[in-house]
Amino acid sequence: MMKNNFNVRGLAIMVVMLAFIFVFINACKRESFTLATTDDVNITGYLDRYPEQFSLLKEVITKSASTGFLGAYGKYTFFAPDNVAVTAWLKSKGKAAVSDLTVEEAKNMIRFHLLADTLATNKFTDGKLPQITLYGQYLQTGAVNQAGVSSYIVNKLAKITKSNIRVGNGIIHVLDHVLNPATLTLAKSIEANQRYTYFTQALKETGFYDSLNVEGAAAKDTTRRFQTVIMESDSALKAAGFSTYSSFRSRYSRTGNPQSKADSLWLYMAYHISPGPSYVPDIITTPAIYSLAPREVITTKFSGQKVLLNEDEFNGVVEPGVEINRSFSDVTASNGVLHEVKKPFAIKVRVQSAVFFDVADQPELRANPRWRGSSAVSIPLFANGLSNLSGLIFNDPSKLNTPENYDYVTVPNATRKYNANDYLNLSMGANVLRAQWIELRTPMLVKGRYRIWICYAQNGNAPVFQVGVDVGRSGEQILPNLVDFRQLLSVSGVTSATSSSASADPLMLTNGFKRYMATTADVQGTLRGEQQITGTGWDQMVGRLAGTADIQTTDRHWIRLSIVGGGNSSSATWLDMIHFIPIDDDQNYPRFSTSGTAFKRP
Repeated sequence: MMKNNFNVRGLAIMVVMLAFIFVFINACKRESFTLATTDDVNITGYLDRYPEQFSLLKEVITKSASTGFLGAYGKYTFFAPDNVAVTAWLKSKGKAAVSDLTVEEAKNMIRFHLLADTLATNKFTDGKLPQITLYGQYLQTGAVNQAGVSSYIVNKLAKITKSNIRVGNGIIHVLDHVLNPATLTLAKSIEANQRYTYFTQALKETGFYDSLNVEGAAAKDTTRRFQTVIMESDSALKAAGFSTYSSFRSRYSRTGNPQSKADSLWLYMAYHISPGPSYVPDIITTPAIYSLAPREVITTKFSGQKVLLNEDEFNGVVEPGVEINRSFSDVTASNGVLHEVKKPFAIKVRVQSAVFFDVADQPELRANPRWRGSSAVSIPLFANGLSNLSGLIFNDPSKLNTPENYDYVTVPNATRKYNANDYLNLSMGANVLRAQWIELRTPMLVKGRYRIWICYAQNGNAPVFQVGVDVGRSGEQILPNLVDFRQLLSVSGVTSATSSSASADPLMLTNGFKRYMATTADVQGTLRGEQQITGTGWDQMVGRLAGTADIQTTDRHWIRLSIVGGGNSSSATWLDMIHFIPIDDDQNYPRFSTSGTAFKRP
């Protein structure tokens, strides 16, 4: 009996275990199935649920043979025009019903409203969407306010009436208008507008008309699939003194052959064209537009509500720019985008000259009333994980500790004599909780070759840096000489008794060092009250040659200091200036004082 009872109990246990395993396996399969698909309807399923809104759109989808993939797994954003919008669109095309559309017309309509990515409205910007449509053109989004109600608008036409509808294969935004793709190329769009007869003629004579008349998909050069053209209207050119196109052509075409790349008219037109589609919001957020004119860029600036081109500060002088006429800009063509400016602009011819970059002179710092005051102060350089200066970038500042150790410092009457009595204090070191590199945006540099000098106050606990120009960007250059902020201004064979004299300058220069702060001999008593380096403190303010850089474009660039050694738990980097001096210019002068005054060679 006991044996039989054991068998019965064992059998029962086995049955329970098998049942548990069966349930467990089926549960696992079901979970795996749920992860691979979704219980929600897909795009076509959602449209089927609301025929009163989308029956016509569903007919277009069927006509276009898109039902299969819009009902299958994927990640899409679909801008769905409602029945009222589709009815108006059909009428505008002279069609009585969806059945009157050709298959290609239906396909193009669907493709232009569909993106192969999931974009909710929180990813919209005031400009083109980051993902191109399946039709091959970009959509623009923005916001409008009507009767106190804000709405998203697409291509300056269609209002989003319902947004962010999540479905199994993406997201749907409902529109009150059908979107129409651009059908004219850049060249044809310009030619069709009588505002631009001068510009059209110049495009034809220089040969750019033909290159701007190629549909994006047919462009042999993939970088020219989309382009941006910035135009002047006839009225703007006439206001500038060009009463006829002939006078405009005579002003710029100097060789008699406008299709020659050496001709000024060719360069003028090339300077107005850039690769890629740049809408106004793109222009606002980029520091420069690279033009088709070799090594020439258009700088950008957003001032108030104005978008300005080529408004630059060069050698301390602000050069007025030209304003984009936003009423006639952001015009989409089949292969790019068009903008208009209110005044003519051309390549600025500049002569290469030295730039003495005071890193503590930044726009955001100048706006602070404590900047360069009479008392010692510190102003933080970053807060809440972000840099406070537009011209200063830290590597991942959100991870940095002790934010008070990354600051602007003004130090009147300090032992070390800084240019203009201020500097940037950067608590950098090998510890991952310290900055590993920083980048500073330079003033305008005219293209050419420069020797780059890093000017600092010596600190025995400071790191060693590698210096790079435009790191991770076009034209990247890594300079050969390491800059050791622990190093004093002493050179083999030069004693501290003689190093501050002019006789030591050539030897220091040969070894890649220089004095950049003025001594009494430099000032020669011409400015009373100046604080110069005297006594034994001369060797703490060091100019170190990082190397020679070939600057390819006239623009503001980025210079990076990356830690490669040195530094400890109490390390500090005291950065004062960066000098960019043409290779054939005097590398030793001018020298600077605590008032910021520059002194030329005596």
